[in-house]
Amino acid sequence: MVYAVSILGFVLIPGVDDQGQPWKMSFFHAFYFVSFMATTIGFGEIPYAFTDAQRYWALITMYATVVAWLYGIGMLLGVFQDRVFRQQMQKSSFLRRVKSIREPFYIICGYGDTGSQLTHSLSQENILSVVIDPDEERINDLEADDFKMPPLSLCADGSQSEVLEMAGIKHPWCKGIVTLANEDSVNLTVAIVAQLLNPDLRLIARAETPEAEANILSFGANEVINPFETFSSRLALALRSPSLFCLYDWMTGVSGQKICEPPEAKQGMWIICGFGRFGRSLYEHLDDEGVPLRVIEPNRKVRDLPSGSVIGRPTEANTLTKSGIKDAVGIIAGTDVDANNLSILMTAEELNPDVFRVARQNEEKNTHLFQAADLDMLMQRGNVISNTIFAFIRTPMLGDFLRIVSRFNNDKANELVSRIVGVVDDEIPELWELTVNENETPALYKMIETQQVLVEDILYGEQLNKGDAKNECIAALPLFLRRGEGNVLLPEYNRIIRENDRFLMCGTYSARQHMMRLVKNINLLESVLLGEELPAGWLLRKFRQRNPPENKNG
Repeated sequence: MVYAVSILGFVLIPGVDDQGQPWKMSFFHAFYFVSFMATTIGFGEIPYAFTDAQRYWALITMYATVVAWLYGIGMLLGVFQDRVFRQQMQKSSFLRRVKSIREPFYIICGYGDTGSQLTHSLSQENILSVVIDPDEERINDLEADDFKMPPLSLCADGSQSEVLEMAGIKHPWCKGIVTLANEDSVNLTVAIVAQLLNPDLRLIARAETPEAEANILSFGANEVINPFETFSSRLALALRSPSLFCLYDWMTGVSGQKICEPPEAKQGMWIICGFGRFGRSLYEHLDDEGVPLRVIEPNRKVRDLPSGSVIGRPTEANTLTKSGIKDAVGIIAGTDVDANNLSILMTAEELNPDVFRVARQNEEKNTHLFQAADLDMLMQRGNVISNTIFAFIRTPMLGDFLRIVSRFNNDKANELVSRIVGVVDDEIPELWELTVNENETPALYKMIETQQVLVEDILYGEQLNKGDAKNECIAALPLFLRRGEGNVLLPEYNRIIRENDRFLMCGTYSARQHMMRLVKNINLLESVLLGEELPAGWLLRKFRQRNPPENKNG
């Protein structure tokens, strides 16, 4: 309005030209003069010198336009600083970036300790993630973190259907959704919304009570991770079958870390400090294994305490002594306060230096304290969830494989562990899946159309036959084969590979790299199958195809 009035005034106020004749400024000249005057550039009076009336009007418009400029700039800055406006701009940018995704990705709802660890693990595997969290501070922390593959992020409530749609739950490249909220009700809501919007999408949820776990599983969730149940079952497994414990630990561990030895826990009485969700889960699993147990609970109002429980503070030596710490073989500090858990175990060690010490860590920031305590076992809730979920995302067949081997007896578990140890060094084994189809394994797919290819054929190393020397087998082991509706554990090396076979492989990182090159590179695969190096040139290969030698499988 200021500009319009200023321009109109210059058009209406009469002036004189250089000959003294009456003259009126055109709209173009008026607009041009007001523009450079208002921006304080100030070229001068155009196209002729102004009359006093024009100069009076110029003085008025000069201050009016400067005030309008300041007001306009202030309002513009205020708009950019407005929280709602910035959120809307971020949502628009987020929506455009999600729509432009052309690679597999996972939606992660919740960026706490667990979500942060999982996102970093996926990034290391070059798997894109889309993170949703209602806490703006967490989203800012994510944007400040250093990722190999930076995730997309949005500050919003992931339990809302429109937010999940913005995050790409219906996107053709979306492979699954992981919900990691601290409240079971939120995770349940996310699971329900995901089931309604895209029932075919893979769902992995976190739950901290058996009721929530059963509720989420009731409508088709692929995997539900309960950290208390997971850790309790593994501790019970360590007491029953150390080999199975090692197997679970290796299969859900982080590649590159050193293989840990199974815990050396003795048979005898165990003490559980705290009878909350974690303590109850521990009691149920250990009691099923026939382990003698005693519970210490400071709260007298806690219901359903087992018989023989001790009421008192487990941080005090008198309470521990009363519970029989000197005769116990193990103690578990499972309260929800890290300082109390460390105090319990330090006091217990003074009373019984040989006791097996297990602790629950609640906050990530206390990791260095628990490491300094040099405990026998540590329950880090975030690590338990993130490592397990990451293993299931990286190798979807792992869940079925672990469910099958969980029924193994100790001798059978020892045999399986021995075979895995035979193909790995001192690091956590690398896991990968191999699906025989035209897209993922083009060379292998092409080869099985013309001849028989055995499982052992894809386990050959890069050394070709030379004279009497034979190819060396790479450090890899086929753990699991899914063919149609059937499952085969530890498939035989002489089994013929068929189209759409899915293998769960285990081995070293270098073995994985070589196998993926082998099944994608037809030159390398034929060289291994025929036992000699083939020409790489197009003309020579055409001649070779016209006169093919017999392959080693006849």
